[in-house]
Amino acid sequence: MVKDILTHFLIALVIFVPLETLLPRRKDKKIFRPHLLVDVCYALLAGLVIVVGMTGLFVFAQAGIRPLIPEAIRTAITSQPLVFQVLEVIVIADFGYYLIHRMFHEVPGLWRFHAVHHSIEDMDWVAGSRVHPIDQIMTRGVSMMVPIVLGYADAAMAIFALFFSWHSVLKHSNVKISFGIFRWILATPTYHHWHHANQPEAFDKNFAGQLPIIDLLFGTAIMKEKEGPKIYGTDHPVPKDFARQLALPFFPAKKAEPASQQRAETSAA
Repeated sequence: MVKDILTHFLIALVIFVPLETLLPRRKDKKIFRPHLLVDVCYALLAGLVIVVGMTGLFVFAQAGIRPLIPEAIRTAITSQPLVFQVLEVIVIADFGYYLIHRMFHEVPGLWRFHAVHHSIEDMDWVAGSRVHPIDQIMTRGVSMMVPIVLGYADAAMAIFALFFSWHSVLKHSNVKISFGIFRWILATPTYHHWHHANQPEAFDKNFAGQLPIIDLLFGTAIMKEKEGPKIYGTDHPVPKDFARQLALPFFPAKKAEPASQQRAETSAA
């Protein structure tokens, strides 16, 4: 497990540092930028906690919930070609991801976990690793539980997990890449960067993990592929160091609720 996390980290470094140098979205961004070590700690240390937590969820789903699904449904699913299963898992999991991710923005108690991820002020290949373990276990783990419970083949789940992991690195990276007419099918780095923008037009937009069309269906999409955000981060007060960020959700807020919550309350009023 530790070896797998370290291997993933080193492969990402070897691939994306050159890409960010050759094809940068923001040319002013430095490779050795502030708080890089914090995000490396998330990738290597918090990553281990996340893998353990998600493994526990999946074991529970397979042993405790999957047997409740009629055998006929599971047989119908596994009898499909593998490519169909993978595509279905992507759609099912990303709908779940969208809903849970949006909850982490709209529910104040959950936002305190998710604010850690939105404290990123420099987007690059390792920035996406900055996510509170409880946030990641719930958002990614729970969204994957539905296809696991339905009985999709282990191979389909493994392919999806690999796709999700590397696409997550790509969409947070400082790489300028466009998918043309397929930009509504698969999220580009610029599309996801707008989700992290600390600019009014981007607040509470682009929740989907892979499929922007889901945001389009729910009215939460902002597609500005020709320009990216200028400012990242959140107004929620988040400490700068690794340990205090992990502890943040468990202590009372010292200041006002995060900007997204303030906007929601203002709109309701």
